Amino acid sequence: MSPGSRWLGVPVARKEDRRLLTGSARFVADLRRVDAVEMAVLRSPLAHARIESIDTVAAEAVDGVLRVLTGADLQGVVAPFSQVAISSPPIVAERSSMILGPFQSPVLAIDRVVRTGEPIAVVLATNRYVAEDALEFIEVGLDPLPVVSDPEAALESDATVIHPDIMEDNLHARFEVEVGDVEAAMAASPHRISTRFRFGRSVGSPIETRGALAEMDESTGLLTLWSTTQRSHWLRGYVSSMLGIAESDIRVVAPDMGGSFGSGLYPEDIIVSYAARLLGRPVRWIEDRRENLVNARHARDQIHDVEIGFDDEGRILALDDRFIQDCGAHNPYGVTISYNTVASLRGQLDIRDFRAEARCVLTNKTSNTPVRGAGRPEAVFVLDRLVDMIAHKVGADPAEVRRRNLVTAQQMPYDTGMLYRDGKQMVYDSGDYPLQLDTALRAADYSGWRERQAVARQEGRHLGIGISSHVEGSGIGPFEGASVRVDGTGRLIVHSGSNPHGQSHETTLAQVCAAVFDTTPDHVTVRAGDTSLVAYGGGTNASRSAVTAGSAVHRAAVEVREKMKEVASRILEIDAGDLEVVDGSVRPTDHSVQSLTFAEIAAAVSPVATLVMSGEMEVGLEATDYFSPPTVTFASGTHVVVVEVDICTGGVEILDYVMVDDCGRELNPVIVDGQQQGGVAHGLGHALLEEAIYGEDGQMLAASFADYLLPSSVEVPTMRIIHQNHLSPLNPLGVKGIGEGGTTSAPAAIVNAIADALRLGPGELIAVPLRPSDVLRAVTSSGSGRSGGSPG
Repeated sequence: MSPGSRWLGVPVARKEDRRLLTGSARFVADLRRVDAVEMAVLRSPLAHARIESIDTVAAEAVDGVLRVLTGADLQGVVAPFSQVAISSPPIVAERSSMILGPFQSPVLAIDRVVRTGEPIAVVLATNRYVAEDALEFIEVGLDPLPVVSDPEAALESDATVIHPDIMEDNLHARFEVEVGDVEAAMAASPHRISTRFRFGRSVGSPIETRGALAEMDESTGLLTLWSTTQRSHWLRGYVSSMLGIAESDIRVVAPDMGGSFGSGLYPEDIIVSYAARLLGRPVRWIEDRRENLVNARHARDQIHDVEIGFDDEGRILALDDRFIQDCGAHNPYGVTISYNTVASLRGQLDIRDFRAEARCVLTNKTSNTPVRGAGRPEAVFVLDRLVDMIAHKVGADPAEVRRRNLVTAQQMPYDTGMLYRDGKQMVYDSGDYPLQLDTALRAADYSGWRERQAVARQEGRHLGIGISSHVEGSGIGPFEGASVRVDGTGRLIVHSGSNPHGQSHETTLAQVCAAVFDTTPDHVTVRAGDTSLVAYGGGTNASRSAVTAGSAVHRAAVEVREKMKEVASRILEIDAGDLEVVDGSVRPTDHSVQSLTFAEIAAAVSPVATLVMSGEMEVGLEATDYFSPPTVTFASGTHVVVVEVDICTGGVEILDYVMVDDCGRELNPVIVDGQQQGGVAHGLGHALLEEAIYGEDGQMLAASFADYLLPSSVEVPTMRIIHQNHLSPLNPLGVKGIGEGGTTSAPAAIVNAIADALRLGPGELIAVPLRPSDVLRAVTSSGSGRSGGSPG
């Protein structure tokens, strides 16, 4: 069947929900081994210091402690992290004049610590209580060094260099992208706005903290690592290279996961793997929440100095942005996040003269990693705040200014004039952005809210309407692997290299497979997150699973289906072209003879079947496919939000939220909506609540949920989601990514609405998160407490 089968685009109930809702799911923390050793980690209390001494004698004497490991114990045995996780193709580096410094990070600190929370030693004990208690007996002599907590100060010539052994300064990466002639276009612009934007640091904060359990099978030499990882095969490669073990002797399994929101390279996975081999016993480590907030999945943290030129009608003529990304103490992802920012800075707008310079700077903080959106929310915040500032400057409605600048449907496919980070020309493949905006405005009753806003203003109430749009490169390669097999009972078994942590792979990939065979998704079993299932896998990140894993499953299923028809043609003595797969069976198109079940066809190619033993057919009904997309496909979305601002408290209430998205073909509309709703909740946190604050001494000041504020059901609004489906021509399913769009546009839409409520001009509300005190400060500076006047 074609991808237009009855099982695609259908709100099939999630197959995962039964075990998740009944408590029968198994997370890493649920995995137990009778003789397991528990690991606890001693972490640096200082952000920057020289390690003068480590005394572990007292800790090793604690009853129940098996070993204490320090960085010195691992030298020459466990290699440091030394490769940037995601590299740029040479053509990208060449065209952007990219420089990228070396990266080296030991799994346990050796001579110096460079951030608060950096692992210094681990205790391996019979239980976690003993391990935690023994940490108190380790004596570490630390000689404090100057702390670099501000990224701009880190670039000063007299700044303390964080990695003097491998770098001359704290600038780890720099590149510049230019399209057109920015200098000339800016000089010719009738109007300009120059301002600075800040997007604060945040933490991914999944429901489940990280965990790892490693076990060595002495009889086979197989090391098995269960981990809360998004990329099982990727992690296997790191364990192999850092411990010197053949990949064939390592199995990595990602069981059920309580969210993730961002990739990470973490020392604990490596240490438990090493310790399991060292002790010959299973070793287990489960992270507590403080460890998670201080050490895992930090993101955002950018400063933008931007200038934009425009004409009297608000048409943008030039955009010039120079920004800094605070990478923390190490930059394991190179320019992945910052290049995503550059690629997203023009969004849906037709800006022909554009320049962006990115500088990735090291500071004494936790490493900055790709978290949901991975550099895109920052770019969209900059652009969409600028659009509203332009509207204020020229005296036009923000929606109209946006409309005047949009790439039109007639311009599709639209060449942006630059390379994407995969080295391919960045071309928006499909979409209708003006229609998307108009749909969102109508659904939100934009004109009606403008009328209500004017009435409310006379009553002393402050309503605001904000708009944001985005374009997101999704489905990035280089590949994803999947296999499809028909077992002896006729059931379809799908193995995927892309593992879920909330994205519903078991349901959506079952739907993709069922569509090919015209059978119910209940007849399909999907397994993922285990390196023993397929030889190679890319993993789940960057809104890529539907595109890459879905396409790999589809193509493997088509191959199996065609073999089934060939087998059936031998049995029925009918040409394969005259057979069809319908309702889970193979039959002649003219219904001339009885159909064959999947089980009957599978039996016909079993190892002892005549067709196989005679050499007419190969054994089994199975195919593996590795789908490599030609380049990314571009999803898009437009958000319209209505807020009311309390000018006495600085409180913000969301009254209405509408979003229109284009994710190409929807595999399952309910799951798509869930992804969008979760994304908006994440973006709301960025806009108003979440901030990983650091002091000048490099201490993380929001290391609990009492200080690091997450949105709750009270703050998250009820959303109305509308779908436009412009199918991508770049994959057989026509799908685009959906996992990050909600987060990408939410901060800009919400802050634009607040600025609109307070009638703020350029230079106001230029940072997120926006605290109540920031709102009150803006109220005071704008005189918004005075009633009367028209909305603007």
